[in-house]
Amino acid sequence: MKIQNGRLVGDGIDHVESPNRGGRFGEGAPDTIVIHYTAGRSRQTAVDTLTDPARRVSSHLVVGRDGGISQLLPFDVIGWHAGESAWEGRTALNNYSIGIEIDNAGQLEERDGRFLSWFDQEYPEEEMVRGVHRNQTEVTCWHRYPDEQLQVVGDLCGLLVAEDGIAHILGHEEISPDRKVDPGPAFPLDELRRRLLSPPVAALTKAAEAG
Repeated sequence: MKIQNGRLVGDGIDHVESPNRGGRFGEGAPDTIVIHYTAGRSRQTAVDTLTDPARRVSSHLVVGRDGGISQLLPFDVIGWHAGESAWEGRTALNNYSIGIEIDNAGQLEERDGRFLSWFDQEYPEEEMVRGVHRNQTEVTCWHRYPDEQLQVVGDLCGLLVAEDGIAHILGHEEISPDRKVDPGPAFPLDELRRRLLSPPVAALTKAAEAG
């Protein structure tokens, strides 16, 4: 997998153009990745939503549970995924970030031993994890991310860090904590940051740019 002219090239990648977009990023951007879950039924339903002009939302990438990738916007174009958002003194994070949507039903409700999404789809217990959200205090149920999907998301973030000098990997829950809970405690966000944004990785990236 590699990036050519703002687009991913490799196996398992398809390209579907979303009309929901801003202009090109300004100087020094993007420098951030924002991780989301789709809170939907499938990768395809997410793509349908994110390319619907009536919905006025989009992201750069959607990653399916099987690791397949749909790219909806080139990496030099602003997407509409962050909404009202702020981080470290900056607002309107769309203007600085690449959005990655991960096919995942999100927070689940436990009812009589059954695990149900907000759209009333039931999931087996082996697809559920319990955890405390970083912005909450109680243990609740969440849809599990398959290992293959997590591997692809990690590879994508690593590629973007190396190619575009990404400095921040954030969850939607961190930039919009009053209204969003994705990607939630089932996603290893802190581990991903430690692995990809550590000083050795940054030093290697700078050395590669200098060479």
